Amino acid sequence: MKKLIIAILAIAGTLSLTHCTTANADNITSNADTRGKVISQLMNNDAYMNEVMDSMKTKHPHTMDMSGDNMMDKMMDMCKADSAMCKKMMGKTMDMCNNDTAKCKMMMNEMHPHHNVMKALKGMCDMKGMKM
Repeated sequence: MKKLIIAILAIAGTLSLTHCTTANADNITSNADTRGKVISQLMNNDAYMNEVMDSMKTKHPHTMDMSGDNMMDKMMDMCKADSAMCKKMMGKTMDMCNNDTAKCKMMMNEMHPHHNVMKALKGMCDMKGMKM
């Protein structure tokens, strides 16, 4: 019985010294490295990404109603800042184009004012023998 009490006290002491707590959102996002990993995990998982987008639409509808030009500017800024995120975003965009031609045409119409983007896309299509 003494050994059991000593074992329980040892475990309780160890747990109190290690401060085993459940991490909350503020702790996780306060560190830039951790925050980046969390965001990447959310962006890479379609179910989580849909949940994030639904939450943003509910909590920040004005942010989600950006004009096409403003959205393109934000996307270009993001691509300049984070090449890995840009690659993922372009992959998702290409998936969207493959799955929904109406959305693809809408996106292409939004890109027309951005001549450098259109030149780059045309160059990529020309290299692959596609008409644009």
